[in-house]
Amino acid sequence: MKVLKQSIGIDISKDSLSCCFGYVDQKQNEHFSKSKSFPNNERGFKSLLKWAEEKSLNKDVWFVMEATGVYYENLAYWLFEKKVLVSVFLPVKVKHYAKTLEIKTKTDLVDAMILSKIGLERKLRKWAVPSPIMYQIKGLTREYRENKAKLVASKNQMHAKTHAHKCLSSSLRRLKKQIRLLENQLIEIEAELRVLIMTDPVLSDRIERVQSIPGISFMTIVCILGETNGFALVSNGKQLASYAGLDIRHKPVRKERRQVQNF
Repeated sequence: MKVLKQSIGIDISKDSLSCCFGYVDQKQNEHFSKSKSFPNNERGFKSLLKWAEEKSLNKDVWFVMEATGVYYENLAYWLFEKKVLVSVFLPVKVKHYAKTLEIKTKTDLVDAMILSKIGLERKLRKWAVPSPIMYQIKGLTREYRENKAKLVASKNQMHAKTHAHKCLSSSLRRLKKQIRLLENQLIEIEAELRVLIMTDPVLSDRIERVQSIPGISFMTIVCILGETNGFALVSNGKQLASYAGLDIRHKPVRKERRQVQNF
């Protein structure tokens, strides 16, 4: 039997890896093994790789997963270091694909089978490992946005308390202290990002060029870079628009017909 492609779908949670091995034969028939679970730690990673080697039918195996928060990162980096084929999908793509299947059950093991099926049917791209500087930018910009949201919430609370009847002065004092702390942390994070960017002259020059566009701030640029890994997976404008959650389409302008009135 000739095997055309093999893939292992991995549904990842904080504590476990739900895995499903699948392959497609020369008649385009898909076959899936019974799913298996492993702990989400280095011991589980080693067991997973050993299981994959036992299941492999003399063909390279793709390890397919989705970017579920941060829980996929340790496994993805570990597999990458082992020089195996890794592909990471955005959750929204997996969700849309799953809707095309007549599967009503929703479990981790079923999700693993769906990921394995994607690996067999789609043309896969190797996971683009973030550079150390991009990884740091992503972490800092996420911290910045989290603190920014906390600051907005704290200021809203301050506004409500100052307009409330007989608000406790001690509550206001603590809230003002919290606001000052968040404001100082935002300044500190932005300063750390600017110093980090300066260590890469090429990246610094590109950011400076984009920042010359009116209305685009330094923090806006680095936040986008951190979340897109420097646009590593974006090859055209349509992909970027889709990633941003936009549905841009061309709508031709119709010429209005003039009504001729007879007098």
